[in-house]
Amino acid sequence: MLNSVIKLIRVHLFLWVTLLLASTAFAQMPHECVLLVNRKSLDSMKVANHYVATRNIPRRNVIYLDVPANLYTGAATVSPKEFTGLIWEPANKVIKERGLENQVLAWIYSVDFPIRVETDSNDRKQMSVCGMTFMRNKIPGLSLVEDGKFLSKLFSGPNERIKLNLNSLSLGMQKKGLGPEAEVPPEAAWLQRGLGDKMPLPNMMLGYTGPKGNDVQTVLDCIGRGVKSDFRGLRSGIYFVQNDDVRSKCREWQFYPAVNELKNRGITATVTTNFPAGAERVMGILMGAETVDPSTIVSFGDGAMAEHLTSWSAEFQKPQTKCTEWIKAGATATAGVVVEPYSNPNKFPSARFYTHYTSGCTILESFYQSIACPLQTLLLGDPLAKPYAPVFKLKILGTDTLKNDFTFLAHAESKMRGATFEYTFFFDENVIQEQSDKNKVYLRILQQSDGYHELRVVASIKNMVEFNMSAIKPIIVNRSGRAVSINPAIKRLAKHEHGIKLEIEGPEMPQKIRLVSGEQMLDEKVYDPSAELVLDEKMLGEGPNRIRAIGIYEDGMEVSSPPLSFTINFATE
Repeated sequence: MLNSVIKLIRVHLFLWVTLLLASTAFAQMPHECVLLVNRKSLDSMKVANHYVATRNIPRRNVIYLDVPANLYTGAATVSPKEFTGLIWEPANKVIKERGLENQVLAWIYSVDFPIRVETDSNDRKQMSVCGMTFMRNKIPGLSLVEDGKFLSKLFSGPNERIKLNLNSLSLGMQKKGLGPEAEVPPEAAWLQRGLGDKMPLPNMMLGYTGPKGNDVQTVLDCIGRGVKSDFRGLRSGIYFVQNDDVRSKCREWQFYPAVNELKNRGITATVTTNFPAGAERVMGILMGAETVDPSTIVSFGDGAMAEHLTSWSAEFQKPQTKCTEWIKAGATATAGVVVEPYSNPNKFPSARFYTHYTSGCTILESFYQSIACPLQTLLLGDPLAKPYAPVFKLKILGTDTLKNDFTFLAHAESKMRGATFEYTFFFDENVIQEQSDKNKVYLRILQQSDGYHELRVVASIKNMVEFNMSAIKPIIVNRSGRAVSINPAIKRLAKHEHGIKLEIEGPEMPQKIRLVSGEQMLDEKVYDPSAELVLDEKMLGEGPNRIRAIGIYEDGMEVSSPPLSFTINFATE
């Protein structure tokens, strides 16, 4: 049921301006990700709705897929053909239709998606859905996958093939490169030119809610911790736990070098033989054990990543402690392997995860720089959490109502010494000015329809970890006197359906009216004064939602109403 929508509608119509003026900062940016939602699952839609609202994901970057329940329940395993037909091809079709090919650097899966791809009858040669996505739907030599000898282009060392500790980089810098003047070791010459069209596709899942997984509320709590963690990383509370288990010994050579790297950043990390039961504000645990009890940790810091390198921690039909136990206990991210990994450290996060993380990278960026062979790995949690990113300020200066051409100005400020900014401008989530040092954009009124629009600016600090911040400014265009708004007298039609009428202003009436949520059309009708658009809650799913009404005129102009924000909660029925 729309929670008290009739009473609250006027409040929401007032608040949309205030909410959208807030600015947020990231290393990996929301506009560089797509969020995949399984339309066959109400839980998938609910988790996605919360993530869109809390992480300000552009609604143009939300993609709805149709994956049947038999493929995400039970073993949650698909064939390569099913992955291609149900996930890869339809998602990429939408990305291409919306012109996002060059913009998107990562995928984020909501809950209720498959986690494993049966690439071979031998269980040890199968891949995770994360791994198949990373490879852009190409299956490498499966012996390399089984032995952990496939080497990710994003891995920053060290291991037996990369002896260096490479610098932390944001995904955008990985793709476009540092430039020919950058000083890099000869073994890492590719960092100058960047990966370009050879860039793999990093991705994560917001949660796993199948057998032995987490419930939906636990996933939502995890997302909340990720958001709360931004810019608030603790300077201590990272533990590297040693024991006599081969799961620990295969990785413990990484521990003391990581401690020293972190110390140089002012972060205290501890190598210990005792599991930190009873510890508070834990920011990280890296260990190796068949079984572990994360619930003995008193509290995790927001943004914590914990992982225990073991067989089957993400194969939920097998024994041993599952990676989801860390999320249940309060971590914000974890990793597990969907097959028998044989204590191969190349398949798990290295201790340098925390080096990248404390450099200001997001969780997603930190994972992919620290895992040499991520092709059987399942990554869970909030991919955009960034506890150690620097805060800076961004404002958009200009009018709220446009009747003539206008130049908008973006102004960024940072306490970082020598910070140099570049800016990207978006209008209604489409790029109108590519990233450059120009901090202003000239908007031509004749190219815009009347009604509600949004100007988004992304400011980037030029750095190896390219810190970013975005701000959104709502704008009303009025060049021909047309305006559309939602009548607050919303009528309940059925259990999950509501009737919405529009208020039309101007010298002429539209031919059609439409109700939308992002790119999703909810209803469309021929206009007459008594016409009523139907809002079906099940098309939106539970959680925070936002809709707009659009009037379509004879000359093709589409006039949008200001958005209406509300929450749907089926549990109140």
